[in-house]
Amino acid sequence: MRARELAKSCDFTVLRAGVTAVDLAVHCADAARLHVASVVVPPAMARTAADILRGGDVKVGTVVSYPFGTDDPRAKALAARAAIAAGARELDVVMDVSALLAGRAGVARAGIGAVVDAARDATSQHVMVRAVVEAPLLGERLLRAACQAATVAGADFVVTATGLAGPARTQDVEVMRESLPAEVGVVAAGGVDDVDTAIALLDAGAQRVESADAPALVGALMGVAA
Repeated sequence: MRARELAKSCDFTVLRAGVTAVDLAVHCADAARLHVASVVVPPAMARTAADILRGGDVKVGTVVSYPFGTDDPRAKALAARAAIAAGARELDVVMDVSALLAGRAGVARAGIGAVVDAARDATSQHVMVRAVVEAPLLGERLLRAACQAATVAGADFVVTATGLAGPARTQDVEVMRESLPAEVGVVAAGGVDDVDTAIALLDAGAQRVESADAPALVGALMGVAA
């Protein structure tokens, strides 16, 4: 895989605690220089990131109901509309996995659907909605159920995890790719901090990988400092 191809498969995240305006500016500058697919920033920083990256080829993404996904669907929809108004064009909405584990797949689906509906109504531009399912907490049966719920709700992508429950695993990506229709993509997130891991996840069927270390990944593939 060439460095440019890897870059365009990367979502460059900055979701840690204590992110400053300077951190965000550096993050966006690195993203623009590397031409990654997107940045994923805290909701309060979406507008600033959109201003910095305006006119370029890097999309601005943010999170909804992060990290637990247990907000009411109406709250998720409200947060989605605010993020879109701020300039976000990709939304990572965390599924209510607690509901899924309790056998209430309809509740999990409703939260994703509320964000999809809000995104469709908020702007004429297409806003990518990506359902985050916390695969490390689910066995294969529930992971397939999560993928089905996200598909029925209208998600464009399904994301393996927030990263808080464990790293992205190739076996989860394989199950997700098999469970999802061709038009719904897979994003591998969590612990993607080296080139070999990123490429293995992409080979397993992911279209994107989320990483806080996109410059290091692309730089390592180039054989020079990014």
